[in-house]
Amino acid sequence: MSSPQINSHQKSWMTSIRKIVLAMAIVMSVFSAGAKPAAADPPAALDDFVRNAMRQYNVPGVALAIVDGDKVFVRGFGVRSIGKPDAVDGDTIFMIASNTKSFTAALVGTFVDQHRLRWDDKVMDYLPEFVLKDGYASRNCTARDLLAHRSGLPAFTGDNLESFGFSRAEIMRRIRFIEPACTFREKAGYSNPGFFAAGMLAAKLGGDSYEHLVEKRLFEPLAMTRSGLSTKSCCPDKNVADAHCPLPDGGSRVVSWDDADPLGPAGEITSTAKDMANWVRMLLNNGALDGKQILTAECVHEMHTPAMVEEPSFAELAPIDFHCGFSYGLGWGVYQYQGHQIIEKGGARTGMRSIVTLVPDRKLGIVVLANQNLTVVPEAVRAYLMDNMVAPAGRDLQTEIAKAHQKISEVFGQKPAPLTSATPSLPIEKYAGEYENELYGTVRVFTDGGKLRWQGGPAKITGSLTPIGYDSFSLAWPAGRISLPETVTFTIGPDGVPLTLATETLGNLKRIKH
Repeated sequence: MSSPQINSHQKSWMTSIRKIVLAMAIVMSVFSAGAKPAAADPPAALDDFVRNAMRQYNVPGVALAIVDGDKVFVRGFGVRSIGKPDAVDGDTIFMIASNTKSFTAALVGTFVDQHRLRWDDKVMDYLPEFVLKDGYASRNCTARDLLAHRSGLPAFTGDNLESFGFSRAEIMRRIRFIEPACTFREKAGYSNPGFFAAGMLAAKLGGDSYEHLVEKRLFEPLAMTRSGLSTKSCCPDKNVADAHCPLPDGGSRVVSWDDADPLGPAGEITSTAKDMANWVRMLLNNGALDGKQILTAECVHEMHTPAMVEEPSFAELAPIDFHCGFSYGLGWGVYQYQGHQIIEKGGARTGMRSIVTLVPDRKLGIVVLANQNLTVVPEAVRAYLMDNMVAPAGRDLQTEIAKAHQKISEVFGQKPAPLTSATPSLPIEKYAGEYENELYGTVRVFTDGGKLRWQGGPAKITGSLTPIGYDSFSLAWPAGRISLPETVTFTIGPDGVPLTLATETLGNLKRIKH
């Protein structure tokens, strides 16, 4: 049987119908993919879990925010300071530490959104003072390279430029003296100086300070009214968490807040659970908050797209493992959990921890702030919520996290055994003098009451040097720092005079003055 003839008018009409049906299908598909799931309240046992975790890991206080669809849950637990009654609440201010990096990436993204920068533009074209030791890396390093830790800068190297008290201009100049860990884009290296440089790139583009740009472009439109950008001036009132370090006996002691300002774009932001909930809401809503488009959807997508593969380290806890596809996005970590892509960033400074976890397809966000360092409470709480609100893990995440905590405690948290002082090969005063390298400048070694000490940087940071045998000494950092004592060695010349001081943290320093 032959097909009926279709005239040109009918054909045009049918083509139009097909286009309409196809368009409706696309719209419905997009709507379904972006539709918010029915909001669910936090698990009924959440409060008990958080309090038990705080007891288990000896944490004085925790602030928690959960964004679930259109609902926001904010709650405080415990106290702001050990031994005092003032309770933590959703407005209590904490250091968010390296969660600052996500804001730095977003700040750079605001200039991308304005078409004043592209993620893959070369940093040197906008910030000529940015120089790496490897010439090829200097000429080709992009904003994306800095924000995804793939510039070749080694992990955590150069961090002491902050504690030594160098100015931002001097830190920028000294980055060129950091020895690369690998060739350009070969491996990831978690670099705080790299993120500092990204923040300085944004400052150059904006013709203003990094701090003022974050306030104007992010904090103000996000209504983050209690968030700040300097640990020196973060406190509009007394609702501020003290920083705590664990004691070997299981207790805690209050320590001073870090001065995070010199490397600010890597870790200086202070905030609250309530303010951070607005940050999370915006990111889960494709850059918009309460009808205001703060970042474009393309910008958020780019930040949350893997840009550099990385192997999980001691800092990444369950459910992160070697099978989850852990990578760096731009200012974030990215991994897979039970069929869901997870966007996450943790932070740690002396006395505080933070974590922000996003489950975009579930429209779920989690913020956990804790006023103690060397603790896994943020990871434990977010793992509990993922297990109960996203999908069952199929494994015991809390046992895995507890085991990781035990290892961390064995390395950082235990009281070191007393040093058995040994007689050095030279009289103690012979080691005194000035030692120098390009990265950290001059370190002065001097005697004080018959003992050897060291001092470095404009801040005159200081610590002891205890002899442990021959020409090796145990170098201790100031009290309150997480840094462990390290063994350092003087190299003695043929005339019996020390020539160099070799350290793991500061590198090799050449003697320049007796």
